[in-house]
Amino acid sequence: MTVKARATGESAVAGQTSRPVAARGALLDTGVLVALYARDDPAHAGVVSWMAAFRGDLHTVEPVLSEAAYFLPARMRAVLADLAASGRLTLHHPDSAGHTRMAALFRKYSDIDSDWADLALVWLAESTGIARIATLDVADFSVYRIHGRKRFELELLR
Repeated sequence: MTVKARATGESAVAGQTSRPVAARGALLDTGVLVALYARDDPAHAGVVSWMAAFRGDLHTVEPVLSEAAYFLPARMRAVLADLAASGRLTLHHPDSAGHTRMAALFRKYSDIDSDWADLALVWLAESTGIARIATLDVADFSVYRIHGRKRFELELLR
C-alpha cells in the first residue's frame, strides 16, 4: 500500500476498488501512536502487539500526527514521519466540505470540549465508512457518533 494524501474520503486506495475501505481498515487515534513509540507508556505493549497482528489498512488524519508529535519527546518525532512515509498508514485531508462538517461537529460536541484531531477522525469515519478505531480515548469515542447515529467500534489497546 502506498501513502495517499486525500482531499476527500474516497474509498479507493492505489487502484483497489473491489473492497470498500470500511471492510479492511481501522482509524488510528493519537494515544495509539504515542504509546507505540513511548516505551514507558502503560499501553505500549498492547499497542505494539496489536500493530504487529493487524493486517488491514491503517488510516488517520494529519492532526493526529501533529498531536502525537506534541506528546513525544523531540528526539522521537521523526518516527511519525517515517511511519507516514512507510506506506503502512494512509493520511486523509478534509476538503472544504469536510471542514464544514467538522464545524458542525464542533457545535454538536461543544459540551465535551472536543479537539481537532478527534473530530477530524469522526469526519474520516463518515467519509470512508470506517467505524473501527484504535484508540485509548474511550470517554470521547464512546460519545461520538458516525453520521449522528452509529457508534465507533473501539479497538481498546490498554
